[in-house]
Amino acid sequence: MLPFSFRPSVAAVLLIAVVSGCNRSAPADAPAKSAATPPATGAPAAKTPPPAQAGGTAAAAPAAGTAAAAAPGTPPVRKSGDAERERNRLSSIEKAPVETAVVARGPISAFLSFNTTLETEAMVDIYPQTTGQVEALLVEEGRIVKAGEALLKIEDSEMRIDADESRANYEQLKRNFSRTEDLYQRKLINKQDYENQSYQLEQARLRFERATLRHSYTTVRAPFDGVVATREAQIGARVATGSKLFSMVKLDEVVAKVFVPGRYLSIVAINQNAIVTSEFLPDRVFKGWVKRISPVIDPKSGTFKVTVGVRGDRPAELPPGLFVSVRVITDTREQAVLIPKRAVVYEGGERYIFTVKNDVATKRKLQIGFEDPQHVEAVAGIEPGTEIIVVGQNGLKDGAQVRAVNALAPIPLQPESGATPEPAVTPAPAAKKS
Repeated sequence: MLPFSFRPSVAAVLLIAVVSGCNRSAPADAPAKSAATPPATGAPAAKTPPPAQAGGTAAAAPAAGTAAAAAPGTPPVRKSGDAERERNRLSSIEKAPVETAVVARGPISAFLSFNTTLETEAMVDIYPQTTGQVEALLVEEGRIVKAGEALLKIEDSEMRIDADESRANYEQLKRNFSRTEDLYQRKLINKQDYENQSYQLEQARLRFERATLRHSYTTVRAPFDGVVATREAQIGARVATGSKLFSMVKLDEVVAKVFVPGRYLSIVAINQNAIVTSEFLPDRVFKGWVKRISPVIDPKSGTFKVTVGVRGDRPAELPPGLFVSVRVITDTREQAVLIPKRAVVYEGGERYIFTVKNDVATKRKLQIGFEDPQHVEAVAGIEPGTEIIVVGQNGLKDGAQVRAVNALAPIPLQPESGATPEPAVTPAPAAKKS
């Protein structure tokens, strides 16, 4: 029988054996339990990969980031300066495009405007002064001729013979009279014989001149400098003194006759300047002057006749019958503030313009003075140098944002690479990088 003191030792030995067994299984299970146990904060803990696997995952991370960056639909990252330029570009596109001009000073005149047709001061019909057959036509319609230039030739055989015969008789009597005069000076013949010879010589001279004059009628000549308006003769036709051959006009005395209301009688004067234009001669302006003023007012129409002289740069430039517009200038202001008429907006019987400042359009009412076909005079409120809209103002509102397309081009957008682009009239959208 063992002593009492040995029993506790056996219990201690058993306890030590159980504890040592537990200690031997703990090292194998400890890492797994440590990895599976969540942290105290409650957040899931990532599993720690083996060294080889951890290295492989770290190397693949950049590739995954690159794939994510290259995914379609993902916008590129822009710098703050590029974003600001893009906002400015979009803002300029949203502004209404217009064309502008600068107000300036210049001359403008008040005038009375009329429509009429040109006439000539000298227009005549030409008839022959003898009878005969037309032998030759020397000019045609539209021909500019000088005074005395031959226009037509009539057959002249008989008249030429008469002229030659009368010339021969006259020369014969002239020689005989010279001898008679010598005898009379020496008192060898009486005075009566001398006077009879003198009378016969004078008769022969008159017959010669008459025959020569009739022969000259076979050539029809221009009575003055002008243009052949019409030709009615034909070669071979027999003409008489009542047969019309040509019509001629004198183009250096073309006039326009207008009828002015009687209330303007006091402001129209001789030698006032006038301007003549025609839709048949675009881009041409002819100068005129008040040539005559009728002092009588027609009681039926209440108008008086004013004759305006017109002169072109060359003959036949202003033919009679041309429909023209005549503006008789009554007053002129040399330093007026001029507004182009194409800039004016008509609204409710009033006239407005749009001025531009800092890309903002301002609607302003016009006070009109003189006006002509191209400009109006701004009496007040508009200063020279003001920028106004001349195209694109219809439909604009007061205070609208505008963009002048004919002004200096804004600085174009800089590409993302930082290279300086070539100047352009209008900025283009930034190109996408591939």
